[in-house]
Amino acid sequence: MEKLKVMDLFAGAGGLSSGFEQTGKFKVKVAVEINENARKTYEMNHEDVILHKDITKLKYVNDDGEKIDEFRDIDVVIGGPPCQGFSNANRQQNTLISSNNQLVKEYLRAIEEIRPKAFVMENVRTMESEKHKFFLNESDEDDLVKLGIEPAEEHIKIGKSTSYADKLREFLLNAYTEGIELTPFMINKDLMSKLTTLLKHAKKQSNKDLLNFIQKETNQKYFIKTVNQHWLDQHSEYWNSLYQLDWADLGQTLKNLMDGNAQDNSSFKEKLENIIEAQKVIYKISEVIDNKVKLFDIQLKQHDLEITIKSFNVFNYIKRKLADLGYVFNEDKYIFNAAQYGVAQERRRLILMGIRKDCLKAEAVVTPEPLFQSRDEYNKIYDAIGDLENILPEVDVKKDEIYKDSHRPLIGSPLNAYLNNSDKIYNHVRTETREVALKRFQSLKEGQNFHDLDESLKTTYTDHSRTQNTIYRRLAYNEPSDTVLNARKSMWVHPAKDRAISIREAARLQSFQDSYKFFGSKDSQYQQIGNAVPPLLARAIAEAVLRSMGVNAEEKLKKILLNEVKSENTSNEVNNSEILSLQGNV
Repeated sequence: MEKLKVMDLFAGAGGLSSGFEQTGKFKVKVAVEINENARKTYEMNHEDVILHKDITKLKYVNDDGEKIDEFRDIDVVIGGPPCQGFSNANRQQNTLISSNNQLVKEYLRAIEEIRPKAFVMENVRTMESEKHKFFLNESDEDDLVKLGIEPAEEHIKIGKSTSYADKLREFLLNAYTEGIELTPFMINKDLMSKLTTLLKHAKKQSNKDLLNFIQKETNQKYFIKTVNQHWLDQHSEYWNSLYQLDWADLGQTLKNLMDGNAQDNSSFKEKLENIIEAQKVIYKISEVIDNKVKLFDIQLKQHDLEITIKSFNVFNYIKRKLADLGYVFNEDKYIFNAAQYGVAQERRRLILMGIRKDCLKAEAVVTPEPLFQSRDEYNKIYDAIGDLENILPEVDVKKDEIYKDSHRPLIGSPLNAYLNNSDKIYNHVRTETREVALKRFQSLKEGQNFHDLDESLKTTYTDHSRTQNTIYRRLAYNEPSDTVLNARKSMWVHPAKDRAISIREAARLQSFQDSYKFFGSKDSQYQQIGNAVPPLLARAIAEAVLRSMGVNAEEKLKKILLNEVKSENTSNEVNNSEILSLQGNV
């Protein structure tokens, strides 16, 4: 019986692929992942997969629109394209456009050109919110008209108005109209960062603070090299002669400051701020030009420079695009909590499951029925990692293989039995515990976090009031886990031991079985796990896709986790000839 062939885009460590292949009815043929360590993890766990690196360089069809090479017989496309919304955070970081949002369009390009029988797209649940938007560019217009989407006008502040504002506006509008490359007019990011920090110190009341900053050894070396050797060459070109004079004056003032000569710095402070604001604005208009975003105007509004562009909602665009391509998908229920499908973790994700109309064998796209309805029923952290409590984790990432000599899975826990599918345990490696961290670990009870620590143990954080509740969280055995991110950065503490949870324990919380190995540095492995789709959730989704197509999984998740098999309507059963007809249904 031939399996349905899958392509996994943005595959990461392979959680989504793992869940699909566990059904026995899918075989991943092609995967795409750009992160080097995640690629190696994927390769170690998935045999005979053609692994590509950069999705933007993939060509699925020839000039006649015919599928080529390994993409000829792909039945199902799965994946989770990164999608970061536009928000105030972008503006604070001097960026306007998240290049990640363009990767959503790459996912849609794969669907449009390959025309698979089914697709699954996983993403953060906030993807449906208004902050996730595309900015209109020239290539969008015909598509949006076809899809009936009217982009909304946006007025976005891109910087403060300065003495250059009028001239800068004129220069940038001309650069946009003529398609002029703005990189020659920009200083490098390291210097921009140094000057921004310098301005913060210059704004303080005492000149002493400014001198202390600039005469700090590392800063002194940096500024001596930059000012003395090639200050005027920090710009390949200057957009304005007044700006160039101010830049030269700024270099001379920096020399004086390094010599310990700090006179009235109000003029220096004003020039520095004007230069920084001009650079921020040039950076952002450069993004507009590079991303071919349609710019309607740059305006002076009171104390700010503001651009007029148009935007449209990412999720609305995705749904309309997929419908236009002939797919039916789960329009009403698309937020799924991993805990309801056996994962010992509350992790809510947006998942679209689409079936090409001519391949749909049910009345509508089937969504997975929750196995567990209430929080009381969810698998707990103890179910996932309780049996590992007395297996001492290593601290050396190279010592990542331990035999389970006297180990026994937990009695009466189907999840634990499922996870224990190997006689070895891999990646049971933790971070080294320093003295301050150990004291914090020792003082925390189950369920407590950084905010529950004594004030004397919070001193290493500048503003500990802003620390998230997930930092230094001691996990509670009798609760499901919070969403697993990077457990190393979050400094999650083991429920019963005074140590950080290991890479394997984080993987167990994500429902990766013990045979699944991870590759890379400690931080990379923790991050790969945090980024992954929990395999059990992926398996539940895969089973629903099969049912939508009139096929049943070899062994149902329900049987594994609930030890029961509910009677299925016999019309859902399918024989080998039906599978083969599905394979041929192009």
